[in-house]
Amino acid sequence: MPRHLALVLFLCPALASAQAEAPVRNLREAYLAALENSDAVGISEASILQAEALYRAALGGSFPELTARHQSDLQDRRVGGSQLGGSKRLQNEGMLRLSRSGLTGYRELAAIRAGKTTVSQRGHERRRAEQLLLADVAAAYYGLIQSAENAATTAQLLEFADKRLAEIKDRVRVGRAREADALAQEVQSQALRSQLEESRRQVQARSDLLAFLVRAPVTPVSPSTGTLADPPPLEGYLERIESRPDVAAARDAAKAAELGVDIARAAYFPEVGLQANYYGYRPPARASNRWDASATVSVPLFSFGANRAENASARAAFERESLALRAARRAAELDARNAHRDYASAARQLEIQRKSGDLARRDYRLQAADERRGLVTSIEVLQSLDRLNISGLAFNDVLVQARLAAIALETAAGAAPEEILK
Repeated sequence: MPRHLALVLFLCPALASAQAEAPVRNLREAYLAALENSDAVGISEASILQAEALYRAALGGSFPELTARHQSDLQDRRVGGSQLGGSKRLQNEGMLRLSRSGLTGYRELAAIRAGKTTVSQRGHERRRAEQLLLADVAAAYYGLIQSAENAATTAQLLEFADKRLAEIKDRVRVGRAREADALAQEVQSQALRSQLEESRRQVQARSDLLAFLVRAPVTPVSPSTGTLADPPPLEGYLERIESRPDVAAARDAAKAAELGVDIARAAYFPEVGLQANYYGYRPPARASNRWDASATVSVPLFSFGANRAENASARAAFERESLALRAARRAAELDARNAHRDYASAARQLEIQRKSGDLARRDYRLQAADERRGLVTSIEVLQSLDRLNISGLAFNDVLVQARLAAIALETAAGAAPEEILK
């Protein structure tokens, strides 16, 4: 039941005025505009930058540190234990120092790998935020179209009802119909006016919601309803679950927590400290020594349970993230099953409602014609118009559910928004 939104633009002046501001007109444009202005995606992007900075810090911290150092010593020189004839001597020393302390090798490598895994996790979280944003924008976009088409359907039926009311009043005047028939028709017209007002309110509310997400005026164009094909087998979607961003993020979080156990375990390992100094200038007494180097090895013996507690905390964190990964996989599988079932049902329901709408329109035309020939009563025509109204609204509802189910199915299987919208 394809419909145009021109009537809705007339009914909703605020939406019509937005046309002058070059609004977005399809779901892809709406999503891209929302993506550019999304706070949630912006937060995820900042998290990626933070994780990358921490990774670079871990990588840089694994290398020795080069420092320049200057030291000045002021000494008091005495003659024969007396201050008489004494003088003060200033001695300067400058050096370049290459040092690295607390080196285990094992811990540093684990920290670098953990940092890299965290960067990957933040990337998956950003992609998940993009998927959720598409779901929100699609719900608002198609919800606005549904409200607009509901308004168009109701306005058309209201036009039929008003014409019929005028006909019945003419019959009442000539004694060919009861006044109760006119009152019944007027009650139905008022009900349709109330329904139209509610549809107008929903158009404005959903337009405001979509403009909030997109931060731009939106005049959606209703896509062709077409015929939805049955989805491919469920197994194909279940096989793609591991590529879902939320599952991948949970997997990276579990890997980072596992590396955290390695980092904590390194507290039991010996630590090596290295230091090398090159002197540019020294006091005369040590001027002949231009460089020196030292190495220290520290073996942990007893930490009053601190190292053991740190290891227990790391293992508990790993267990928590492992359970979170399992929960994410189970939730993803349930999402895929629900989305597959909902899409298949929506495709069937869409065909049923399309046929129901065709029958309801034919029924109303026949009932109206039979009434003019005196074959049916006015009440039967009123009931026929009610069925036509219900059928139109039901079709619009199933249509938006089918559109959203198609997006939800691809999202549940891990498809990126740009793949869904291409």
